[in-house]
Amino acid sequence: MKGPLPGKNEVRVLIVEDDENNRIVISRLLRLSCVDTSRIVESAGDPSALLAEGGSAVDVVFLDLQMPKKDGFRVLQELRANPATAGLTVIALTANVMRQDVERCRAAGFDGFIGKPIDGKRFGEMFGRILAGEAVWTVV
Repeated sequence: MKGPLPGKNEVRVLIVEDDENNRIVISRLLRLSCVDTSRIVESAGDPSALLAEGGSAVDVVFLDLQMPKKDGFRVLQELRANPATAGLTVIALTANVMRQDVERCRAAGFDGFIGKPIDGKRFGEMFGRILAGEAVWTVV
């Protein structure tokens, strides 16, 4: 895992999730974790162009693995290949929570894994660990 990130009031988060309800849930959990709402950006699809232009404007990416046009593994591969976004902390989000799914995410180069449905009671603790530079590999 990478080193510590900015504090909760300063961290910039990108949520890449094609399901609007999931984006709303994650955004609300981030707000409950004291993330400034002006620092949360949401995307319903491929964030590559957005990040390529301003990759340094984001600290953490929550990336859904199952999106219709380009899956999260492909998006991660593109982010890691671009020098402007290669160092971002990218956390996989998925309902696929079998052991082999977690291991596939580790092998692909994700910095963490949070299974869906997201445990709202534990999200703040998990997010705090991510900000501290710890690896979070939680299925449910």
